[in-house]
Amino acid sequence: MPRRRLEDMPLWEQSLKTAASQNREGWSVRGNRGRVLVELRRGGINQSVMLPKELRWEEGHWREISRWIDDLYVESKGGEIGLKLALEKLVPKSNQIGSRRSVSWTEIRDGLKDRLMTEGRKIKLQSWETNYLPYIDEALLQLAKHKPKDGATLLRLTAKRWHDKPSSRGVCVSTLKRFMQYAVRDHHVPQSWLIDEVDASSVRGNPDDEEEKRLTATLTDAEVLALIAAIEKKRPDWANVVRILASTGIRPTELEHLSVKTNEEGKPQLWCSYRKSGGRRKTKPRWLEELPFVEEDGSLVSWNLAKTYPTMAYPLGRDGGRRKLNGHYVEQYLRDVPLWRELKAAYAKQGLWLRGYSFRNTWNARAHSFINNEAAICEALGNSPATNARSYRQTTPRITREAFRSAVHTMGSATEPG
Repeated sequence: MPRRRLEDMPLWEQSLKTAASQNREGWSVRGNRGRVLVELRRGGINQSVMLPKELRWEEGHWREISRWIDDLYVESKGGEIGLKLALEKLVPKSNQIGSRRSVSWTEIRDGLKDRLMTEGRKIKLQSWETNYLPYIDEALLQLAKHKPKDGATLLRLTAKRWHDKPSSRGVCVSTLKRFMQYAVRDHHVPQSWLIDEVDASSVRGNPDDEEEKRLTATLTDAEVLALIAAIEKKRPDWANVVRILASTGIRPTELEHLSVKTNEEGKPQLWCSYRKSGGRRKTKPRWLEELPFVEEDGSLVSWNLAKTYPTMAYPLGRDGGRRKLNGHYVEQYLRDVPLWRELKAAYAKQGLWLRGYSFRNTWNARAHSFINNEAAICEALGNSPATNARSYRQTTPRITREAFRSAVHTMGSATEPG
């Protein structure tokens, strides 16, 4: 059977293999009959070890696999200590809670998943994997490594992973509070595992103050076009994803809710069926408006997405159909793009935060510079004027300077003698 090339593997598998070998001479990871095999081949010495059987070589476990490899590397001192001995130190002696009960934290996690997906508001699998699973799995990892004795200690250990991401840290706090409430109420875990608001607040901090320090970056037209061109060379499918995000200002999670419909003028137009929850009511489905980009020579670049969307190259899933993308997968791909990393570092020096949502903020700021109609901008963006003003960049220093220069130039032209 021919050996698969890295670029032919699913993105999660590519990321795992790249992360395992990056800056780690001789280290590699691969699947072996559904298990996870870590190998070290260096200096004529070959070592290999299977990670715990609970970890499966599949997309749903890639985050936890990556963390185990990181910990194994540290515990083995980069391979100086035997991998099997290092693994023995990492594997918990017991995953049981108390001496009288046979239920494990993993079983409690799975029970909460079943509860949330089958009762009450019935969350979707994507919501579980995005808003619950990363935080609970990190908590289970900390339980295995440090064996904390109460919920407050576990929360502090778990939240360290998101110490520089206040929004994610806030979700971590609320998720673990709910997890522990379920564990105590439904599985008779000791009350000491409950997380009260005093401990939650100290870990959560003040996200608003911290987010203000990390104002979301907005990209220039030249940066967007250069980024798309750089991605196009290797991944035309992902270049199209960035075109859609930058040209329409949609939320990354809305990528899987797009279609082309005929508008009231009888012309094809991109339509977004997503209905965002939050506030008193869900947002409405909407028509999307594509904004062109301006080249350095002043020419406009537009991709006519309504025409090209049905047949454009696009990331594919295992079933051969278009892959369901969201903010997590967009961030996961972009972090491996060299130009994106350069831009991210450059904006960070200015105190600005470049992320997938920056395309949405970029669209909003550009729309405000072109269109003097707040209601139209908000309808195309899919939010209210109040939300738009509170949560999105309205302008940038560059756009502001250009607006004033244009106004002054117009004033000067008007006063010149005819």
